[in-house]
Amino acid sequence: MVIDNVSLHHGGRIEALIESSGCNVIYLLPYSPDLNRIETCWAWIKSRVRKLLRDSYNLREAIDTVLKEATS
Repeated sequence: MVIDNVSLHHGGRIEALIESSGCNVIYLLPYSPDLNRIETCWAWIKSRVRKLLRDSYNLREAIDTVLKEATS
């Protein structure tokens, strides 16, 4: 089974369950936004949304504002 590198996937119950079913665990490469333009774009959007949320925007308004900014 191919799974991502979230820390809770390493060791512990999830890995044991997968292996007990007769499967091998294969981890994806570590996350790197430099290798993926989509991840870089989402990181930009999330950072802008977080900044707006500090100024008491609600989540929907913050996302709407950031997406309008990104498309203008």
